[in-house]
Amino acid sequence: LRKRSGSGSDHQNFRPYPENITIPTLEYDDLIYKKHWRDLSPVVIEEYNLIFFVVAKAASSEWKRFFMRLEGNGNWCGSGFIHKSEINGLSHLNDYSLEEAQEMMTSRKWTRAMFVRHPKPRLLSAFLDKAVGHKKHFEEQLCTSYIKSGGEHDLEYCRNHREDFDFFLRDLTATLPDNVHWMPESKRVDEKWWPFINYIATMEELAVDAEHFLQTVVSNIDNVSAWDRVGRTGWSEDERHCDNLGTSPFLGKKDTRHKTDANSKMNRYYTPELENYVEDRFSKDLNNDYFSFTPVNLFETSKEGHDIK
Repeated sequence: LRKRSGSGSDHQNFRPYPENITIPTLEYDDLIYKKHWRDLSPVVIEEYNLIFFVVAKAASSEWKRFFMRLEGNGNWCGSGFIHKSEINGLSHLNDYSLEEAQEMMTSRKWTRAMFVRHPKPRLLSAFLDKAVGHKKHFEEQLCTSYIKSGGEHDLEYCRNHREDFDFFLRDLTATLPDNVHWMPESKRVDEKWWPFINYIATMEELAVDAEHFLQTVVSNIDNVSAWDRVGRTGWSEDERHCDNLGTSPFLGKKDTRHKTDANSKMNRYYTPELENYVEDRFSKDLNNDYFSFTPVNLFETSKEGHDIK
């Protein structure tokens, strides 16, 4: 386990406010603000002075359900379409004016947070979910997009290789690099904004870190933490059934219909060659100074942890 210390701003996941640097200016074409790329624009929870960067395949569904529940949106349970804006009702940074968003991104009063996931389990999770687990979506949408984007193989080949992890990594994701489910996490945020994201945690100890994080996010109305408000209890393995919410804490039990057990399956799907491929292609994630991934070395040929460049 990673060494952890402190319960407040001295905790390892907190990053101090950047000093002695020029405050960046938010622009219309910044990744975090682009109007046509809502998935990259972070969620804004005004009552808690919180900006949260939701990362696909890093418990994104669970986080959206949490924020929906925190804001009193009854659709947080029972709905399978929580990623649709008309269902989740969540505000994003690009819903605000440039001036308002600029203040949110630079003010010491706001928390700007992100939970990230190691590329190897994240990519496998995307494969097991979006390819193996959703045949219709893969064949009708991903393969069609693959062909339109100049994929090396034809439509039939793509559909026949739906359960081929090698094809998924080397061909499909390389041809469709901007899909949010597998795009590098380091590319989700403009370089100038990384110093201002002041809480960054990984998926390695998700439940523990989520509890700590939510205890530090406090309502500016009644001073109650997000954890005490809706995180401490009332969660189950399946938030699609509102009549059986359970008594577990948030993320104490993962939704079994969404969980893909990627960590336990990596040795089954990865080969030494694919591991090296991911280490090379996603080196910016593995070398990102703001992430603190524990190295994942599946095979002796793994280069991770040995100055990947």
